[in-house]
Amino acid sequence: MSALAKTLYSSDLSVDEFIEWENQQDTKHEWLNGQIIAMTGGTVAHASLILQLGAALLNHLKGTPCRVFTSDLKVQVAQNVFYPDVVVSCDRQENDGVLCHNPKLIIEVLSNSTSRKDRFKKRLAYQQIESLEEYVLVSQETRHIEIYQRAEDWQAGIHISGRVELRSVDFSLDIDELYASID
Repeated sequence: MSALAKTLYSSDLSVDEFIEWENQQDTKHEWLNGQIIAMTGGTVAHASLILQLGAALLNHLKGTPCRVFTSDLKVQVAQNVFYPDVVVSCDRQENDGVLCHNPKLIIEVLSNSTSRKDRFKKRLAYQQIESLEEYVLVSQETRHIEIYQRAEDWQAGIHISGRVELRSVDFSLDIDELYASID
């Protein structure tokens, strides 16, 4: 979730205790290395990019076992819990569940306040997920997409024009189309 993040406090809660506590809150919180981080709303550009990505993936994946979720579903990574902007899983998900299990693709839309955390801390945490094949960072400030793929030993591929291939879901994304709504 793009947002200004504010660390509330460090805690000795377990991940399960954090999830139970967080599910009772009126606002979203992420759990990063034992710290509870309150999430705030994003910009129009951020929301538009999430919708564009989610809708494109939803249309592409119709008729497959894969499901696309946006920033309302949590992903647990070891002792961390995050709200990715877009996540795809091809495993069965319980409709009343609050966690996305076995994500195949995770996309974060970067903001000035979260780009460092998304690029480094979250990326390193997400790479621990055995099922994850791709991690994608989409800038809302400029046409810039970074794709990290397990098959490429998590080396970044930088894209600023043309099409990008999301191999994990066999999808080709046109960068001009993606950014058309915010230009």
